Amino acid sequence: MRIKTNTLGFRLILLFAAITIPLLAVLFAAGYYAKDVVLAQVSKSYQNLVNSNLQMIEKSLDDITTNMIDMVDHDENFQKFGRPGLSDSDYYFAQMGLIQRNQAYQAYYHTVDMFYAYSKPNDVLVTSNILGSTESYMDNIKNWITGSIQHPESLEKLLYKWSIVRIGDEYFLNRILSDDLTNNAYIGALINVNSLKSALGSLNLQAGGDILFVGNDGVVLSSPSASLGEGFRLPADKMSKNSSFSLTAGHKRLFVISSQSPDIGINMAIVLPNSELLQGLNDFQTLVNLLPLFVLLILLLCLYIFRRMVIRPILKLLSAIHRIRGGAMETKLPDSKLVEFQSINHAFNSMVEEIQYLKIDVYEERLNAQNAELKHLQSQINPHFFLNTLNIIYQLADLQRYELVKKTVRHLVQYFRFMLQSQRDTITLNQELEHIRNYLEIQKMRYQDSFDFEIRIPDEWLGACIPPLLIQPFVENAMIHGMSLRGETFMLQITVSPHEDKEGLMRIDVRDNGKGMPDEKLEELNAPEYAPASEDKHIGIWNVKRRIAMRYGEQARIDLSHNEPKGLRVTMILPAEYF
Repeated sequence: MRIKTNTLGFRLILLFAAITIPLLAVLFAAGYYAKDVVLAQVSKSYQNLVNSNLQMIEKSLDDITTNMIDMVDHDENFQKFGRPGLSDSDYYFAQMGLIQRNQAYQAYYHTVDMFYAYSKPNDVLVTSNILGSTESYMDNIKNWITGSIQHPESLEKLLYKWSIVRIGDEYFLNRILSDDLTNNAYIGALINVNSLKSALGSLNLQAGGDILFVGNDGVVLSSPSASLGEGFRLPADKMSKNSSFSLTAGHKRLFVISSQSPDIGINMAIVLPNSELLQGLNDFQTLVNLLPLFVLLILLLCLYIFRRMVIRPILKLLSAIHRIRGGAMETKLPDSKLVEFQSINHAFNSMVEEIQYLKIDVYEERLNAQNAELKHLQSQINPHFFLNTLNIIYQLADLQRYELVKKTVRHLVQYFRFMLQSQRDTITLNQELEHIRNYLEIQKMRYQDSFDFEIRIPDEWLGACIPPLLIQPFVENAMIHGMSLRGETFMLQITVSPHEDKEGLMRIDVRDNGKGMPDEKLEELNAPEYAPASEDKHIGIWNVKRRIAMRYGEQARIDLSHNEPKGLRVTMILPAEYF
């Protein structure tokens, strides 16, 4: 008898054998794997720390720059400071105002070691004090500032960006701004690179670890710890991107996590000794000799694999059944490598496909029925308007108004052209209103001064899309049921405007000053369940309401109300759609 290798029982036996044999090899490799995991976790943790601190530094530098720009643009003392010909008192007060403001900024931005301002016409440098500095140290910095500003080549490299500069044996971040109109006054800020480490002063690194700020060439800009030595530097090829790497310095193996700030051209690096990182992990190797403890691990692993092979497919099947019950008919179960579950999954997928095809057939049947009903509703509208137009032509011919008959025939030709287009599901609002205009022009020829009309629509709404013959029935009803030849001129107005409350909707109003309609009739026509008692009584209104209900659902509505001071008003709210 041939043994099937893809059955559940065979796979379970094979699983136990496959786990027991490589177990010892896995235990020996676990210690080395743990080292890699620790390094990866440490790298990730410190990388996040470095990135967040660099972002804080960049934000702080942006804030400092913003305040310096504000001084350049709006501070009167700064503007006076660079102006030649001031009196001694004005110049003195401007100088004192700058000193006070710079000291205030320095108290707020703790990382800034010095704010300074330089007046070119007066060759005067004003600086804030660096705490704990000697007079010779301050003189050295002032001489560097004055020399850099007075030399155009040096000044051009420093203007309008944070730059790394070296003054004596220390590195600084320097930013200089000037009045672009005169370039008579300059304001700047100096930050000792070592000051950037103050925010991380409480960070607990392993013994021998350090936080460094490094240039793109690998030169260490901040003061390294004694364990690293003065000549310590990092490889330049590692400084152009965020990375973590190992490095040998002297007799020590170091682990470095670095991140670059391209805006200021500086890298932040955390240096950790490998010996401190991996302290205690070597003891993990002794666990290999404690084999009885791993018996429990074997049993747990077998339980996990059994769950994966048996329980999880069953749970997937139950989950798929629940999703299908919720309407997600696209749910499919993947192929299984086990014969039993493969048969179950194939049977399930076949059943779902059959249900999908059944639902699609039912949906298409309903859709075809709706389309047939829509075509029938449109066909009910077309003869109604056609007979009324022929009646108008007949009356004009009877009155021997042949010129008007020719015009009416021309409008009728345009009507037929529109009727050919109205078989489409959608037309533009401009086409619908032009069709109505043809109809109203014919009525105007018939009634002369007793009738007038007005159509108002903004140009941006002309391209909006609506179903054909949507407004026409209300215009026709107004002419048939609302017009009275006694008294004032019968006025018909059609306006299109955006909805006053909701975006994406348009409002179409058809108003007249005719006979109007009783309240009970308005209530009947506005009812959602309204249906005409016969096909020749308000069939046009019923047709339109049915058509917009089929196309737009609850997004559209039609309201009939009294017009002020008299007459009828029809308001249509429709979604604004475009081709």
